[in-house]
Amino acid sequence: MEALGITARLANLNAHHLVELLNDKLFDPILPSHQPLSISRRLFVTWVFLYFGSLIVYFTFASLDFLIHFRLLAHRCLPENYLQTTQVRREITTSVKSLSIMAAMTTPFEILIQLGYGKIYYDPAKYGYAYLFVSPLLFLAFSDCVIYFVHRALHHPLLYKTFHKPHHSFINTTPFAAFAFHPVDGFAQGLSYLIFVFLVPFHAVVHLASLVVVSCWTMNIHDRVTWRIPGVNGAAHHTIHHTTFKSNYGQYTTLWDKLCGTFRDPHQWKQAGSPTLTEKQVYGKHA
Repeated sequence: MEALGITARLANLNAHHLVELLNDKLFDPILPSHQPLSISRRLFVTWVFLYFGSLIVYFTFASLDFLIHFRLLAHRCLPENYLQTTQVRREITTSVKSLSIMAAMTTPFEILIQLGYGKIYYDPAKYGYAYLFVSPLLFLAFSDCVIYFVHRALHHPLLYKTFHKPHHSFINTTPFAAFAFHPVDGFAQGLSYLIFVFLVPFHAVVHLASLVVVSCWTMNIHDRVTWRIPGVNGAAHHTIHHTTFKSNYGQYTTLWDKLCGTFRDPHQWKQAGSPTLTEKQVYGKHA
């Protein structure tokens, strides 16, 4: 019976319940609050949930990725001098700071979702199980499109220096660079994840799982180790983006880069000697 109870709780897992659980178990014993949660209390607890939840995902999966590819397999696929400890510390410091602000910017949207203004639903049968499995693909397709154009816009000279340049200060990236953004940059590129749940029905558990998956993917494309899967925008594609500044803006697929003429094939790039460009070559001396 206990196993059934745990299964039922997992089936109903959602941010709203997790925020209330966090408040009940952690904050109420210290600073008792009246139920239901006030907006100010909900804002604070939601920020804690988003920020520290992001840190747990970030440090867990970035560390595993780094350990596997930069330690255990480094002799196979990466140059000997690839580990740059100072850079890694800077990637982590920037990510930890940015995530705190990005969590604050995301919190109002999350509050609206918790209060029922989004299209999050809880019963898998409501839209059918076929839709339950298709909806993450819709989520990825929607965010892949939006992120491409947002990312490309951030490379416009009017926006690049202020917002996107901090991320491009990391050329030879590691998984810890995944969230090393200017907060406005990171929030803008993640905005599609928030918009989607106000437009399209999305199951609460699938929503949380999808956010974890896309976070892990963001770490993956920064580890510079890739598998050549047709149509997938992998780490090799993103390496070209970081070393040339003007191609492979996509997040999950190569579709929009190919449609918009910004695609560069990693295999051909390597055959050409892996040519790189500097910021000054792309944006001029004031970059």
